[in-house]
Amino acid sequence: MFNKTRAIIAAALLALTGAAQAQYPDKPIRILVPFAAGGLSDNVARQVALKITEQTGKTLIVENRTGAGGRIAYEAGAKAPPDGYTIVTTDATYTTLPGIFGSKLPWEHGDLTPVILVAQMPFVIVVKSDSKIKTLQDLVALAKANPKKINYGSSGNGGVNHLVTELFSKNAGISMQQIPYKGMGDAVVGILGNQVDLMITAIPTGLPQVTAGKMTALAVSSAKRAAAAPQIPTAVEQGVPFVTNNWIGFTVARGSPKEAYDWMAKATLAAMATPDLQQRIAAMGAEPNLLVGEEYGKMIASETARWTEVIKGAGIKID
Repeated sequence: MFNKTRAIIAAALLALTGAAQAQYPDKPIRILVPFAAGGLSDNVARQVALKITEQTGKTLIVENRTGAGGRIAYEAGAKAPPDGYTIVTTDATYTTLPGIFGSKLPWEHGDLTPVILVAQMPFVIVVKSDSKIKTLQDLVALAKANPKKINYGSSGNGGVNHLVTELFSKNAGISMQQIPYKGMGDAVVGILGNQVDLMITAIPTGLPQVTAGKMTALAVSSAKRAAAAPQIPTAVEQGVPFVTNNWIGFTVARGSPKEAYDWMAKATLAAMATPDLQQRIAAMGAEPNLLVGEEYGKMIASETARWTEVIKGAGIKID
């Protein structure tokens, strides 16, 4: 995996060679994270920021701007001065919001310019270790025989885990009942306390429970088995065409100087080229996946269209 990552980084760096100018940055750069400290987005952003500071001597400050399911941070970034000194960490949540809120959002995707995708990580489908559901086929068969009788925990109505599970249900041809919690930590407690039958969560959340023997992993959502857990089969291997990932990247306010965009992209690529950072990212259950600029933008547009379709198809609304 690391050799492939280095090849991708080398190609991207070559395209950016000579693009960034020395005068930027001449003051600290803020990286806004829409979610609480300690989460995957926060950890990845901090690790990348630390490595960039180590390599360049420039100051990057990670700031957790939480609330409203990420909307507060995204709005703050979209409305920040377009000087390149405010970076916003984006993840799958960013692409779900237009489908849920539409014109009610006080910003548009065009207000944030994609800089670089940093990493991705699959979701994992888990049940309690003593569940009668032992395989993905067991789950699908039971759910088909008992529509809406199998329930799953989510991080809240309209959240990524809710939408991912609805996508899985659509792909598997089943219907399950959502039990929304305030966060995935509460959903973990719910499944361990037999309040819900399963959950689909980011692999860094579910894998520790599997390793501890408290949960059983039925499948991962990636196209190929996850490097962090190669023993867990994919859903595709088991006959369900369910492929999706969470991901983390950086954006900057529209109209920011090109030198700022180029500097951040180049600095991130250089940071991600180091084996120690690649290993720390991998230890989180994530995998480096570097798309720069327009390619990252295409991915965001594609994911937004997909989640909007899922939201409309499932009739998901938030008052």
